[in-house]
Amino acid sequence: MKKLLLAISLILLSFTSISPVHASDADMRNTYMVTWTLEVNDANLFKTTLKEQMDKVLELWVSGTIENVYLDNKKSEVIVRKGDVGKVIFFIKAKTENEAQNILDELPLAKKKIASYQLTPAGVLWLKQY
Repeated sequence: MKKLLLAISLILLSFTSISPVHASDADMRNTYMVTWTLEVNDANLFKTTLKEQMDKVLELWVSGTIENVYLDNKKSEVIVRKGDVGKVIFFIKAKTENEAQNILDELPLAKKKIASYQLTPAGVLWLKQY
């Protein structure tokens, strides 16, 4: 009976290890933390581009490319000063740093050179490995 249970367990385990859910785990991407630094003093330009930026970030979040968006909600008004650190950070998933840069370069704040970004490697989500 023990041998039969062991055999059934091994068969079931082999099915789950090749399921599509686990197959996607094999295509694991690195995660990078993204922070922003303002490159302009133009509050109007920043504000008019912000909606566009938020729409693009939301699209990337829905697709699973961007995750865990954090917003500093303590500030009630938008003050724009060159060199200030942005009030939003998020994590981006990409196979390489170059791929992450290509995605971020298409975001409105980067494309219009209103803000620059910094990537900090955070690694691979370790729980997906088990």
